Amino acid sequence: MRFFAWAPAHRVALARMFSALPDFALAGFFAVTWLAPYAFGTHALERLELIMLMEFIIVHSSAFLAFAMTAPRRRITRLGAVIGLGLFYTMFVGSFALSFHTWSPLVSFRALLVNRMLSVVMGPAPREGDLDFIVVGWATAVACYLGFVFLTSIASVPRLGITDAVQAAQPVAGGGLWAEQPWRVAAFGALYYTTIAITELFGVGAPWAH
Repeated sequence: MRFFAWAPAHRVALARMFSALPDFALAGFFAVTWLAPYAFGTHALERLELIMLMEFIIVHSSAFLAFAMTAPRRRITRLGAVIGLGLFYTMFVGSFALSFHTWSPLVSFRALLVNRMLSVVMGPAPREGDLDFIVVGWATAVACYLGFVFLTSIASVPRLGITDAVQAAQPVAGGGLWAEQPWRVAAFGALYYTTIAITELFGVGAPWAH
C-alpha cells in the first residue's frame, strides 16, 4: 500500500527532473562557453546571442500558445490556434534568421511549434485551472528574463575566457551590447537557465506537477 501511495509523487518528481534537464544543459552551455569559448566550436559566441534572442520569442509567445492549447474545448480549434500563432511568430524569427544569415532560428522555432502541436493532438483535454498554473510559469520566466537582462547589463561582469582575441576570431552580428560585450550574454544565459531549471524542479507553471 505504501508503494502505491508514494508512486504518483515519485512520477511527478521524475517528470520535474526531466523537464529541468534541458535548461540545466543550456545553463552549462553558457557557463562553459563563458570560461572556454572554443569548447563548442568556433562560432559559440554568436550562438549564445541567437539562443537568448530566440528565448525572448519563446517567452513572449508561450502565454498565447498556452491559452490556445487550453482555452478552446475542441481539439481542432486548439490545433488551429497554435498553427496560426506559429505562423505569426515565424515572421519575427525570420527577421533574426536574416540578420544572422542563418536558418537555424527558424528550424529551432519550428521544432518548438511541432512539439506544441503534438501536445495538443496527443494530450488530454484541458482542465479547469490549468491556465492559471501556466500563467504563473510564464510570469516567472518573464521576470527572470527581464531581471537578468537588467542585472547583467549594469553589473560588473568578468570576461573570463572571452578575451579581445576571442572576440576578434568570433565576431557577433547584429550590434548592441551583447555583440560588443558577449561575456554579458554568457552570464545572462547561465543565470537565466539555471533559475528556470530550478523553478521547473519545484513545478512552477506545470499543472501536471500539482
